[in-house]
Amino acid sequence: MKPHDVVRFERRFVVQDKESGFFLMPVEGDVGFTAWLHEAGRFDEFDEAADTGAMNCSEGFFISSVC
Repeated sequence: MKPHDVVRFERRFVVQDKESGFFLMPVEGDVGFTAWLHEAGRFDEFDEAADTGAMNCSEGFFISSVC
């Protein structure tokens, strides 16, 4: 890669359950949990991640942005 090449990253969001520390992940059209970040579901929009976290994480959740 040349020094002047532009690298573009796509920003996504992941949801982590506050109580268990597990991440939300898609499972056969539903939502499941995983301990591994690389298996976590990635949301395009913050609001979508927040809505899904609110529905599936009863004790609270964290939302992190990833590239």
